[in-house]
Amino acid sequence: MANVTMTISEFNDEKFRDLLPPIVFIVLTLIIGVPGNLVVLVIYGKKYAKSVHRTIVWNLAVADQIFCTIGIPFNIARIVHYYSFEGEWTCVVFVVLLYFLLLYSTHLLLLLSIHRFRKICFPLRTQISLNNVNYWVFACLVIAFILSAPHFGLSKYEQIKVGHNLTGFSCAISLSNPSIYSTAFSYGFLALFFVYTIALVVIYSIIGRKLYIQHTKRIRKKIIISTKKAISSKMTKIAFAISVVFAMSYIPLFILQITEKMINKDDLNTFQFAMLRIGERLYLVNHVANPFIYGIFDDQFKKHFKKLITCSWRHYETKTKNSNRDSTTGTEVQLEQFNNTIA
Repeated sequence: MANVTMTISEFNDEKFRDLLPPIVFIVLTLIIGVPGNLVVLVIYGKKYAKSVHRTIVWNLAVADQIFCTIGIPFNIARIVHYYSFEGEWTCVVFVVLLYFLLLYSTHLLLLLSIHRFRKICFPLRTQISLNNVNYWVFACLVIAFILSAPHFGLSKYEQIKVGHNLTGFSCAISLSNPSIYSTAFSYGFLALFFVYTIALVVIYSIIGRKLYIQHTKRIRKKIIISTKKAISSKMTKIAFAISVVFAMSYIPLFILQITEKMINKDDLNTFQFAMLRIGERLYLVNHVANPFIYGIFDDQFKKHFKKLITCSWRHYETKTKNSNRDSTTGTEVQLEQFNNTIA
């Protein structure tokens, strides 16, 4: 039994070396994502006035933070224990959680986009407001749970013939021999995300056209843009950028899940295999990129971030100085007591 375990460990080590680039990529997303989303939670939670935009963005940051603190370490564990992942239910529960967080953040993004669409294109109609936005957020959560629940019956846990008469156990992203139900579900998810992506393209095309017409009229009439309009434009840019990152990061995952059977991994060299595995995990970018988007398009966020860093650094310097002063005072007291003893 010890020899078998050791042999499986050796296979794991070999696979770990092959997957070192994806591991580096995942670790980088963890290092960037956790503090980045924490900053968003602090700034949007404490520094911004209550608004529909702030409520949706804050809940989006909550989902991303949970994903980074739980989902990314789980992805690392998947690779480290590539052939020796123990516990089918552990695999099932974590996969369901990842899909739930993915769907929750996706529907929050759609909600944010619809909110911008109605504010710009139909400003006189009924809007999502502070009074009802939490109901919409809760609806996103319920829809995410309903759509992710089928994964309890579509396990990603599979046996793998490693070689040398050994059988390994893997918690895979893409199954080597998926069932017809798993394949159908993957196609369903791909179709759903294509629909969502097309919906976002249509929404922002209409918004872009509306903003262009408004901008042209202002130039023609030489009207100076108001602060309120500038803030609205900024929020639209943020929502659009988040949507682009979402589409660019998640669509490759579902395409690879469907085309998995067409790819013979034995024919791939080390670089191609590593790129394939990175492609499967590009969706992680969606959960770490938002703080950078806010930093680029939101001057207020940038200002609060600089202030947060400055205050933290000053607090650290003050604490260090006080610690050194206390240490020096303690040493002087001990020296004085020693001199008195000698005297």
